[in-house]
Amino acid sequence: MWTLLQDIPKVATCIPNAEITEVVDPATYRAKVAVKVGPVSVSYKATIRVERMDDAEHVAAFGVQGDETRGRGGVRAKVTSQAFAEGDCTRVDLNADAQISGIIASVGGRLIESVAKKTIAEFAANLTKLLT
Repeated sequence: MWTLLQDIPKVATCIPNAEITEVVDPATYRAKVAVKVGPVSVSYKATIRVERMDDAEHVAAFGVQGDETRGRGGVRAKVTSQAFAEGDCTRVDLNADAQISGIIASVGGRLIESVAKKTIAEFAANLTKLLT
């Protein structure tokens, strides 16, 4: 599992409506992401930077900075994952802290939270499929 979590382009295929568009260097990636919250759909161009990749602790931390393609908002996020062995399974804890601006932010927190939970659930299901 840890080896897979270190493969950023492969893990990115598990994120709904996201795609790595360029590998700048081993720690920097460019991506595009589409998001729909309620009646609002937006696309972002983002830069993902690996901030920490700790083999001993199985921790991966990333910084994400994205701008809405129409120039009306953006997102800044810190994402950290840690893999733990549990018997013959692996548990991955995921923590994300994001600041959103623009039209998506105006839609409201409850809708954004609902979409975030759904996206994380889809990501987890897709990641599980990659492993089986």
